[in-house]
Amino acid sequence: MVTEISLNTICGHTTKIIATKEGKNTHIHIKTTCEKLRKWGTKFDMGTKDLMGGPDTVLARKSAENPLTPTCLVPAAVMNACWLENGMISKNLARGMGKMEIIFDKLE
Repeated sequence: MVTEISLNTICGHTTKIIATKEGKNTHIHIKTTCEKLRKWGTKFDMGTKDLMGGPDTVLARKSAENPLTPTCLVPAAVMNACWLENGMISKNLARGMGKMEIIFDKLE
């Protein structure tokens, strides 16, 4: 199976995250217009232990080596793609939602 997630973010860049489960690993491929993300990494594997988060995970190491802005949604989207691909979030539920949003309700 394959899970694809697209992001259109406030920074103006577009990003697509492709997750494919193979054995105990989930392969991540990121297509992006963002140079910072290209340095952060666009092809890597997430193991089972990486799916729960924490300081000793692939995403934590990547963020320490090549920090992204605190508002970057890509690390959270990678985790969502991994969880979907590993059956930890229902694909039917995600399909029904269609998208998740950050809504700027009031900006004075």
